[in-house]
Amino acid sequence: MFTKVIKTSALALALFISAAQAAPPPQHAHPVTGVPIGKQTAPPLRKDINQLHAAGGPQWDLYLLALGALQGDGEEDPLSYFQLSGIHGKPFIEWNGAGPGVDVSWGGYCPHAENMFLPWHRAYLALFEQVLVERAKKIAAQYPVNVRPRYLQAAETLRIPYWDWSADSVVPPSTVPDTIRVNATRGNKVKEVQIENPLRVYKIPKAAVDGKYGPFDPLMRTKIERCTAPRTWPGSANKYLSENIYRQWTYEFLTRSRDFTEFSFGGGYSVSLEQIHNNIHWDATCGEQFFDNGLAAFDPLFMLHHAHVDRIWAFWQALRPDEDIFKNSYPGNPRFATKMGATINPDSPMQPFFQPSGAFHTSLTVRSIHKLGYSYEGLQASKGSQEQVKQDVMRIVNRIYGTGSVATASLESNNQPEMRYVAQVRVNRTEVERPYRIDVLLDGKRAGSYVVPQGPAVGMEQGSFGLDSVKTGDAALAFDQDKTKGSNSTFAVEVVKASPPDGSKIPLKDMSSLHVEVEAMEMTPPSTDKELPRYGATSLHKVIL
Repeated sequence: MFTKVIKTSALALALFISAAQAAPPPQHAHPVTGVPIGKQTAPPLRKDINQLHAAGGPQWDLYLLALGALQGDGEEDPLSYFQLSGIHGKPFIEWNGAGPGVDVSWGGYCPHAENMFLPWHRAYLALFEQVLVERAKKIAAQYPVNVRPRYLQAAETLRIPYWDWSADSVVPPSTVPDTIRVNATRGNKVKEVQIENPLRVYKIPKAAVDGKYGPFDPLMRTKIERCTAPRTWPGSANKYLSENIYRQWTYEFLTRSRDFTEFSFGGGYSVSLEQIHNNIHWDATCGEQFFDNGLAAFDPLFMLHHAHVDRIWAFWQALRPDEDIFKNSYPGNPRFATKMGATINPDSPMQPFFQPSGAFHTSLTVRSIHKLGYSYEGLQASKGSQEQVKQDVMRIVNRIYGTGSVATASLESNNQPEMRYVAQVRVNRTEVERPYRIDVLLDGKRAGSYVVPQGPAVGMEQGSFGLDSVKTGDAALAFDQDKTKGSNSTFAVEVVKASPPDGSKIPLKDMSSLHVEVEAMEMTPPSTDKELPRYGATSLHKVIL
């Protein structure tokens, strides 16, 4: 059975008191610790999924076998793939004895479009990782004696991989085939066998589709779909991904954001990590379940995607230790255990994730990736001082995300300022049915997009995205036309529906609140890979809809 509601005074107290005042954990609760490591052991690295795949060997075998085993567990097991995925959104049920739901407007536990977005998902990934690695250890112990030590060691250092969509805007090849080959135990031998690919195929339990746990999927899909006909997967997804400049966007919000809020979810006219993350949810599968807040976590791409989101946050923490987490209080968005408008601060509980003490995790308790038992290349604890780590991360950011653009431009431009263009978007979320995509076009070609997700359901949606494909001459011409003719005959805007996924447009006359401007700004590239670019004067130009 699903974990039942535990109506005890201790649990009620844990829901309302400060995280520092621990209460006994509910019976059968599963605390989030991350994967345990020894005191003298450096936290193992989360690796790039493509590198893990290319290396193969015991760790790759165990990753696939453990993931497949979790997917095969019964849906009533609280640590099954189904229930772990369901924490994020549907089914809208209690998990981990964390208390009954209090808000019906959004019944998932996950927060979006607010400062808790990154910390909550860090705890979520840590939970999934500790469950996956525990299963991998059990599988490793079943290998024949002659290879068992290698597999046990591989399990100890296994961590969930990430998909670096910033550097390589192509879906990971390992997530494409329906079947995949691994080295598995067969009797007393290790044999290469073909299994259903757990990175591609996940079959939704029939009980969930039939509504046993409440409304689930209106389309009654029985498995994860990606780019259904007439589109193709991965062809259509890779096309969509290539049309957005994820590398440059990543470089921009890492180097231009002034504080955690701007970096994390924007909250104004700034390119943010959460906003770009929304675009990936659309592009990577042409919408489908991966773009539905309620169903997204059931797609195996979800953990790969969010591990990279977490990695980028960890880079930001190294670059800006003074702004590594939010400090302010704000009225939060609705979630399963949190009412709309509830005051959220860094000490607010992040249900349904318990600490071993019985208190809920908070944004502050997941601040350190090393305390959760993992790291990323460039962030190893053995690197030395905070300043040394910062310099290492700066080099990584410049090398990977600045390549071919601003970070290396100084070698060719003698460190001269250049123009950058950013589209700023504002729209009332309630005006038309969500989700949808706002495209900014230059001379009829899409120069960039802004995805408005399913939730939150109310308030103003605003943010920005770089238009790096726009050439200075073209933009100047557009701005000149704007000044001389009173309208902009070069820049244009289209709004594309998410459903049906056929490219249908939403008439601009139905979106009176939509406001789009193009910001032109000076950017001076760094002179070395141990520096970041400098941003200078800006000017705004309205796009006439």
